[in-house]
Amino acid sequence: MSEGDGRYRQFVEASSDCMKELDRDGTIRFVAGLGCVALAPEGVDCLIGTPWLDLWPPEAQAMVKRVLERAALGERVDFVGPRRLGHGLTRWWEVTVAPVVADDALDHFVVISRDVTERVELQASLEAIIELLQDRLNETVARSASASTRYGTLMERLESEHGARCDAENRLAGVSEQLDMANRARELAEAAARQAQKQQAIGQLVSGIAHDFNNMLQTVIVSLSGLQDDAEELSPRHRRMIDYAVEGARHATALTRRLLAFARNQYAQPEAVDLGDVVVAFSDFARHALGGRIGLEVVRQPVSLPVWLDRHGVEQALMNVCLNARDAMDGGGSIVVEVAERTGGGTHPGFSHDAGGYRQVVVSVTDSGGGMSEEVRQRLFEPYFTTKEGGSGLGLAQVYGMVAQAGGAIEIESEAGIGTRFRLVFPRYHGPHEQVA
Repeated sequence: MSEGDGRYRQFVEASSDCMKELDRDGTIRFVAGLGCVALAPEGVDCLIGTPWLDLWPPEAQAMVKRVLERAALGERVDFVGPRRLGHGLTRWWEVTVAPVVADDALDHFVVISRDVTERVELQASLEAIIELLQDRLNETVARSASASTRYGTLMERLESEHGARCDAENRLAGVSEQLDMANRARELAEAAARQAQKQQAIGQLVSGIAHDFNNMLQTVIVSLSGLQDDAEELSPRHRRMIDYAVEGARHATALTRRLLAFARNQYAQPEAVDLGDVVVAFSDFARHALGGRIGLEVVRQPVSLPVWLDRHGVEQALMNVCLNARDAMDGGGSIVVEVAERTGGGTHPGFSHDAGGYRQVVVSVTDSGGGMSEEVRQRLFEPYFTTKEGGSGLGLAQVYGMVAQAGGAIEIESEAGIGTRFRLVFPRYHGPHEQVA
């Protein structure tokens, strides 16, 4: 796994926001960020495929529906609304809904939600305290005015007036304590605002770095393309090395685009592709990246294998799986990559159905390593879980996120001493065939 990819996953995991991607119908197809844990303590994956409108209470759904309608017309909409959690408590969320347009048409929505319950409660507390102070002040002024009009006739009752003065002092002491509470509440509100500004600054920093890095990559790609134009003057080995360099630069550009997506500037770009062609094209680059001691064999079913996903995302996911297989074989062995279509029975969320069940396109990666234990297998996709010294534990978590975002699933077979097989399963694309790139 590349250093840039690890940094990208760390940014995502560190975010306290809840980041969601909705399709044009308002259905959740991607979710990330620590803020999502409050919505689904059992795991954010259960939110995939859920209409976003269903996450809101009935009294707020009409407003949320209007927000989506406005966003569909190209407007970025911000609002604050309440949402009940599973245990009955109500939390307040500050939400930004932004449309993403591709080819002059709405492609999907990006939703950024932030839990602002503490800020809302602090504001309510401040307003209650101010109202209470105003009432106390009005009461004190009224009593003082009444005491002044009777002063001339109440001199003989000085002892009683002394008691009233003591009572007023006690009231003033209570008002002073309430003022202190109001000041503390204001300080908490200001601290929360500063924290929000820090998080916004981090997003701006990530965006700036990614933009600069992308500009440098474009210079590299243009220079390499110039060498490709004069390829007939180079040896076959040098031409092949330039092709590898161009492919690596394009992968880095795709990683930069995903980093910009985290910084809310760019988003994943799914398209109709023939997964068999993608895997065959990827294999040449993968052989070079895996090293000379690793054998790589690609077996492709000789039919069209259309899927709808982000091309660079699936290439990065396949590279992560192959690198993981290489490490499992201690630097020597063979990897077999197979891509084919299959038909499953029953039902499976996210897959299209026809008379014979749902049709899937499957990429399997099989290694000749030592396999894994059941304990490791159960925790394989946990972020930061790793069995390798110095590993980040983010490579397979990235694979899981990419496959889930494409509406797919992952199957694993592993036996100690024999090896491991990963299957990345995607729904077959049923759109017009000529759109498949």
